[in-house]
Amino acid sequence: MECTEDPVARAAKEIFGLDYLYPYQRLVAANVLDACSAGAEPLRQVVLLPTGFGKSLCFQLPAILLPRPTVVAYPLLALMEDQRRRLETLGIACALFRGGQSGEERRAAEASVEHGKAKIIISNPECLRTARLLDFLKEARPIHLAIDEAHCVSEWGESFRPAYLDLGRIIEALDPPALSAFTATASPTVFEAVARILFAGSAYRVIEGDPDRPNIAYAVVRTLSREHSLVRLARELPRPLVIFCSSRESAQMLARLLRERLDEGEIRFYHAGLERHEKKSIEEWFFASERGILVSTCAYGMGVDKKNIRSVVHFEAPTSVEAYLQEAGRAGRDALPSRAVLIAGPGEEGRLEREADSLRRSRFRALLDYALSVEGCRRDRLLDLLGTAREGRAPCSGCDRCEGAGREGREGEAEIEGFARSNARRFSAEEAVSLLLGRPGRDGSGEPPRCAFWGAMSGWDPKDALRAMAEALRTGLVRELDGRIWKGTIAGRKRGSRARVEELPSSAHSVGNG
Repeated sequence: MECTEDPVARAAKEIFGLDYLYPYQRLVAANVLDACSAGAEPLRQVVLLPTGFGKSLCFQLPAILLPRPTVVAYPLLALMEDQRRRLETLGIACALFRGGQSGEERRAAEASVEHGKAKIIISNPECLRTARLLDFLKEARPIHLAIDEAHCVSEWGESFRPAYLDLGRIIEALDPPALSAFTATASPTVFEAVARILFAGSAYRVIEGDPDRPNIAYAVVRTLSREHSLVRLARELPRPLVIFCSSRESAQMLARLLRERLDEGEIRFYHAGLERHEKKSIEEWFFASERGILVSTCAYGMGVDKKNIRSVVHFEAPTSVEAYLQEAGRAGRDALPSRAVLIAGPGEEGRLEREADSLRRSRFRALLDYALSVEGCRRDRLLDLLGTAREGRAPCSGCDRCEGAGREGREGEAEIEGFARSNARRFSAEEAVSLLLGRPGRDGSGEPPRCAFWGAMSGWDPKDALRAMAEALRTGLVRELDGRIWKGTIAGRKRGSRARVEELPSSAHSVGNG
């Protein structure tokens, strides 16, 4: 993707002189940027990167783009000083707080933060736990806290560096929207200590290595009714199944909807607003479940390491391709075949137009382009958007396009448009829905009426069919007629016109169609 279309890549080029970002760098930076948006769920992530793999860029890049400072905790003075030198060489202002500073040095560092000059604050656990610095940082309201060499929590925290045990208290006091722990060590002991001390037992994400997951088959379902498509997918897809949605209210509502429609009890919801004991109960239930459906916000993280999730469905598009790949990646952690399905339906173009932040808008636009594009391999498109090189990339191991299973058009479109075209000027929208559902005609005889497409949507729930018709009218797929004779009846769209569902702002198509 062109740097002009991607603020993260543009910053990497203009400030750091980098033409290319590794996928894991984009993933980590994207997580931080997403978590720091208004109304987002807090982020807790572990980043597994060997030494020399560019982990500093993972927090430096978002720090430049964010409105409030990033705090980075290092274990060693040498690392702190080296980081300061590198940042100053790049022209990035930072504030360093360490033991043995003179009053003048400390005041200068504080002033650079207070005046908004310093984007990055560098310190170590010993200094961070002092009352003066902690109180000062509370006033500065850091937006991201990055813990470098997080394995020290396990290796040093119990005896050699007891200040590491205070990091949990420091995190609680600062309460940053985003918290990242960087380490090159992935042992169970390290993960246990990080989860216990840094994340207070909360779920967390893990970022590591190659983002391509060959065992996951990707698909997009375009639809006139999200609810209809979701229920169908919940019936058809292998389980256990996770359904991601954008809000706590949606998680609760969709879990209730699925319990009613599927007549099953093993369906629960999960979000950050639950009490800790409620989260633990749900996590334990889902971990043991072989047939369960969990409807969740992004709060369901990799800290709950259920390896046999067979399917992941997104009820609506998340905020970026990075967020989508990570959440889809909850499936198939046991390396067995799994499915990831994105529902693309009503309202996406409205979300794009309402997004005021240019950074978030450009990233969301790229994912919408993936969802609405009509050609090309899904896996290649996702990896292209993530910036991975095509050289050496393995052939697609599974997507609806390459499997020849991708649907043409949106669910409900052929039936509604076909009815409106074949029965033009005969029925109102409400009557059309009734007939599409296979109900008797207006004469009350109970006999099937003589009209094309009668019963074509007989498997649909009436509420979903009404939603689909409303969306068809809104987007111009069908039209309601005016005038004396045919007023209130429907007909097909005018010849040569196109439904507006795919008509995003012109810049939405600048990413390409893959």
